Amino acid sequence: MSYDSKRDAHTKLVLRMADKQGIDLQELVLRADVSAEEFEEAVDRCLGCTAPDACKCLLDTAGPKLNLPDYCRNEELFNGLRSK
Repeated sequence: MSYDSKRDAHTKLVLRMADKQGIDLQELVLRADVSAEEFEEAVDRCLGCTAPDACKCLLDTAGPKLNLPDYCRNEELFNGLRSK
C-alpha cells in the first residue's frame, strides 16, 4: 500500500471514530475550531497505531455510538472535543 493510500485510510478511520464519538470533525475543521495542523496530527497518531485493522472492524460493526478502544491514540483529542 502506498503512503498516500495508507494516509487516506487512516484519515477515514479518524473521521469515522470521531463520528462515533458524536464529533463532526470535518465541520470543526471547516469552522476552524480544530486547525488543519491538529487534524493532520490526529491522522499521524492514527498512522502510528498498531491495530488499524481491529479499529476498522470495530467501526464496521459498531452501532451509532462507540466507546473508544483502549488503544486509540486520539483519545485525548476526542475527549477534549466532546467536552466543548
